[in-house]
Amino acid sequence: MKVLSITPTYFPEVGGIESMVRELAVRISRGDVQVDVAHVSANHQAFSVSEMDGVRVYRVPVVGNRLAGFARGFGRLAAGYDLLHVHDPQMMMLTGNVLLQCRKVPAVLSPHGGFRHTSRHRAVKWLHEHVMMGPLLRHYRMILAGSDSDESYFRTFSDNLVRCEAGINYAKFQAGRTAGTPDPTKWIYWGRWSRNKRIDALIDTVAAARDRGVAIDLLIAGPDFDNLGESLQAQIGALQLEEAVRMHPYIEDAALLQELRQRTVFITGSEYEGFGIGILEAMAAGKIVLCRDIAPINNFVDKGATGFFLDFDMADKDLAVIRELASLDAERCTAMMDAAQAKAKAYDWESVALKFAEQYTQALRG
Repeated sequence: MKVLSITPTYFPEVGGIESMVRELAVRISRGDVQVDVAHVSANHQAFSVSEMDGVRVYRVPVVGNRLAGFARGFGRLAAGYDLLHVHDPQMMMLTGNVLLQCRKVPAVLSPHGGFRHTSRHRAVKWLHEHVMMGPLLRHYRMILAGSDSDESYFRTFSDNLVRCEAGINYAKFQAGRTAGTPDPTKWIYWGRWSRNKRIDALIDTVAAARDRGVAIDLLIAGPDFDNLGESLQAQIGALQLEEAVRMHPYIEDAALLQELRQRTVFITGSEYEGFGIGILEAMAAGKIVLCRDIAPINNFVDKGATGFFLDFDMADKDLAVIRELASLDAERCTAMMDAAQAKAKAYDWESVALKFAEQYTQALRG
């Protein structure tokens, strides 16, 4: 069986979709199953082929943009595969090219939460949802829902859903377990710098905590997806947090694991998560989590056991949580870190990838 995994973003970019596509390709490609990757993007100047982690990766250029564009050569490439696994949150450009250029090749869809995490392009999204969503989804033999919210939302448009959650590289992030005595005032955020992640709220939280005598130290690491670095650095300067908040616009795996070993808490202000891979990776590294009480990530974080919830409004409730966290002794920190790792272990790609492989087989059987 030859599977082409089609994605709008891929390594060296960093995020949930990139991680999922990469791990599935590496772990499912064995025996008589081959999974290749097509990174389809307007950022590519020309068609190219390379190999990463033993996986063939095609870079396919797009005339247009990530919402509306024509992927040159996509049909010829897809024709050589038995099954397409399309990773398309927007349900626009990628799915459009699948329908235009390779309608006869069986396909399954991972929607990754859809496009509901921002209010931008509201009118276009409404039209797409009410007019186009149903017909587009009917092309797919399966919609692989990655969370409760995925399942609930896409059930409105299709009955052909299968629950298939993403996984994490548990062994890799285990190596990020805190070394020495845990310090619950040492925090880290890593992941995409995008508007919905609300990194500005993290900085405000550190400022409020320090104003009240809780000396938080925060590292913000990851790719600057929405060009936020300049504004975030200005915010840090305005709040006089240069000694308390450090920004690292990209960080290699080895350096990230080294930083993780110096940190005890992972914090994210994200207002929307399609699944929450970054939080599970943090838990695999034994980090205590601070996040909003929102689905689906509140399925991973158990209040007081693996993490705590914040509203990110700088009110007394949040400050009480931060004081409680900062005052945890080493024994309690260690217990929470152990619990976080135990929770994350259930999402190890070693077992999760097998479920996707089973769905590929089912899809080909029709």
